[in-house]
Amino acid sequence: MSLHKNIDDWFLGYKTRAVQAKNSGGMALGSRRKSLTPLKPGSGLANLRAAALKQPEVMVKIPRRKSGSSNGMKGVRNHLDYISRNGKLTVETQDGEKIDGKKDVNDMLKQWQRLRIPEESKHKEALNIVLSMPQGTPPQAVLDAAREFAREQFPGHQYAFALHTDTDNPDEPAHPHVHLCVLMRNQFGQRLNPRKNDLFEWRVRFAEKMREQGVPCAATKRQHRGITPKGEPSILRAMRQRGHAGDVHKAQAQELMTALADSDRPKHPFLQEAMQTRGIIIEEYGLIAKELYKMGHKTEARIISKLAREVNEADFTTRAQHSYDAAAAHLQRRDNSQIPEPSANNNHAPPEPDIDR
Repeated sequence: MSLHKNIDDWFLGYKTRAVQAKNSGGMALGSRRKSLTPLKPGSGLANLRAAALKQPEVMVKIPRRKSGSSNGMKGVRNHLDYISRNGKLTVETQDGEKIDGKKDVNDMLKQWQRLRIPEESKHKEALNIVLSMPQGTPPQAVLDAAREFAREQFPGHQYAFALHTDTDNPDEPAHPHVHLCVLMRNQFGQRLNPRKNDLFEWRVRFAEKMREQGVPCAATKRQHRGITPKGEPSILRAMRQRGHAGDVHKAQAQELMTALADSDRPKHPFLQEAMQTRGIIIEEYGLIAKELYKMGHKTEARIISKLAREVNEADFTTRAQHSYDAAAAHLQRRDNSQIPEPSANNNHAPPEPDIDR
C-alpha cells in the first residue's frame, strides 16, 4: 500500500457510510459511494501540508433555519426564498440552468413539488449546506468550486445554489459563501443521511475543488492542528442545536459569572481523551515525516515535522477556560486600579518614639 493511500485512509477516518444514500427502509446502498468521483490520491498530505503552512480552512456546515418551518415543501420554499433573496439573486440548478427572478424560482419549486414532496411533513425534504471561504477569497472561485463539489457529491439529486457575499451575522465579516439546497431524495427515492464524519469529507472535497481554482486552502480537523475542542456543556450545545443561540449566550454569561464568583475555573471535560488523541496524531506525523524523508521529499518532511512540534506544544485550554481566564484577569486589573494611591502626607516616616519619657 502506498504512502499516500495510508495517509489518506488515516486522515479521512475511512470508512464513512453516511454519504451513501439510504432507501426508505434505512439500509445503506453500497452502490451510492462507488458512483462518487474519488478524491485525488495525496489529499490527506495536501491538507496537512496546507494546515502547517497556515493556509485558510474551508468551511462546510448544515445550518439550522432561524425561523419558519424547515420541513416539507414549505421548508424548501422558505430556504429557496432565502438563498435567492426573494428572487433578487441568480440561482443555478444541477443542470446548469440559471434561475432569475421570483417567478422563475416559483416555477422551479413547482417542478420539485411534482416529485411528490408534501407541503407539510414531519421530515426535512431538503438538505441545506453552506460552503464558505474567508474574506478576500475570489467569489467566482468559491462559486465554481461549489458547482463542481455539488456535481460530484450529489448525482441523481435535484439541487439549486446561489452565491452570497454578505452575511446575516453582524459579528462576522462579509465573505463569499454558497448556499446549496439539495432535495433529500434522489431519482430512485433514496434519502441522504449525512453524519459528522461526512461533513469532514465534504470539507476535504470542497478544499480539493478550491485548490483546483487556484486558491490555497486546507481542510483539517481541530485535533490535526492541536486546537482544543470547544468543551461546551451538553445542555448549552443542545440549546444551540435547537436554534436558541441567544439563550445560549445568556446561559454562558450566567455560567461564567457563577464560576468567577466561586473562583471555580472550568474543567476540561475530555482531557484524558484529548491527550490520547493528540499522542496518536503526533506519532502519525512522525511516521509520515520519516517516510517522506526516506523517499527524498525533505521539504515536505520538514513541514510535517514542524506541524508535529506545534501540535505537541499546544495547550489543552478550552474556550470556556479562555473566557474564564480573560474575565478573571480583567477583574484583577479593575480591582488593582481601584486601590487608592498612598497620600503625599502619608509618605513621611512615623515619628520616633520618645524613649526619655
